[in-house]
Amino acid sequence: MLKRRTLLQGALAGVVLSGCSSAPPARTVSPQNPFDVDANAPLDVVTSEEYGGFAAAAYRKKYASAVVAPKVTPQLSDALLPRFAAGNPPDVVLNTGDQELELGRLVKDGQLTDLQQLLDAPSWDNQAAKVKDQLLPELLDIGRYDGTQRTLNYIATVYGLWHSASLFQTNGWDVPHTWPDLLALGTDMKAAGLGPFIYAGAHPYYILELVLTLAAKTGGADVLKRIDNLDAGAWKDESVTRAIAAVGELTKRGLIAAGSAQYDHIGSQKRFLASKAGMLPCGNWLENEMKGLIPQRFGLTMFAVPPLDASPALASGLHVAATAPFLVPEKAKNKAGGLEYLRALLSQDVAAQVSSESNQLTIVRGAADGLELSTALRSARDLLTAAGDQVITWYFDSWYPDFANAAATATGQFLAGGLQQSEWTARIQAAADKLKQDDAVTKYHRD
Repeated sequence: MLKRRTLLQGALAGVVLSGCSSAPPARTVSPQNPFDVDANAPLDVVTSEEYGGFAAAAYRKKYASAVVAPKVTPQLSDALLPRFAAGNPPDVVLNTGDQELELGRLVKDGQLTDLQQLLDAPSWDNQAAKVKDQLLPELLDIGRYDGTQRTLNYIATVYGLWHSASLFQTNGWDVPHTWPDLLALGTDMKAAGLGPFIYAGAHPYYILELVLTLAAKTGGADVLKRIDNLDAGAWKDESVTRAIAAVGELTKRGLIAAGSAQYDHIGSQKRFLASKAGMLPCGNWLENEMKGLIPQRFGLTMFAVPPLDASPALASGLHVAATAPFLVPEKAKNKAGGLEYLRALLSQDVAAQVSSESNQLTIVRGAADGLELSTALRSARDLLTAAGDQVITWYFDSWYPDFANAAATATGQFLAGGLQQSEWTARIQAAADKLKQDDAVTKYHRD
């Protein structure tokens, strides 16, 4: 379980009794209606993305008298902060985009409902199973604050290495199964006139992501837990040292596409899609981001970062980040309806619709199976399925963004030849140690 240090709680709402002589009416719950939803009550849904409203049809089908008209707006802060302050928030919110709400502040002010009751409720699809049993493992932790589930992050973002399936087929290249295989493939690509490996030097987090994934595949999940927890010497772990050395081989062997250190993400992706480079590290948002620029018959396909050798701790390990947090405000007028809406959102049918229409994967286990997906999203889905419980996650980048940026910058400098490996390790470890001693920064813990 992921725990965050105790956050200040807001004042408890007072309970107004309509009469002292009578007890409140008993709740009438059932597997079909676990939250005692008022079938006639309207539901106020505010979402920053269109797919956040996709559960409305399922909700209306079950509660035909309820008015549900999701409002889609990217201006969440402008629209909702006054409502939270006035004690009149919506019943459900999807919190993404440039104007996303500051979740830590809402939690601190006691504004978010405990969603554990949702996870423990019967599944929308199968009343014999709980909601949480239908979700992908390890992807709920990011929504826990001080051990309490305050948000439900709905989208499963898969990270890996992209390639052109048609380019590989034309040249007779196979997807590498180990890091030495990848280096050998890079040598073949270089001989064919390609810059084998391209990345966005302006955004070196992509390379840090590669290093951390390699480290976890080598040494297991505890390697990253120690990094998240700012444990002494975590960045000097042998698995991390081996991972940064392996990535450094790309530079030593001349396998980096020319100009990579100066490209931003769009520039590097354009070069890759023009078949000027053979491999690109990125998440599975790539297809949506570059829509319209992907050549026909390119065969955009992701493969997992290959392990350093044939005996890794996590052979099927895959970095997956849960994003797109949904929340139910504590002071929502129809809180029961908000919880029920999320239960519908976590159904197989709604999650499948989200994958089909938004071209993204969700945390609902198997919801994208059998769908007609693009080559790119299908490859990400298959990797996620194959990973099983070997999902790789870390949280320090969202907990301590300044530190994460410093670590990414050092990694970019290392790959560009500006730092020695020992300097990379020493610099990041020193920054982690300084952060740990800084009492002005709230610290978090991961079990």
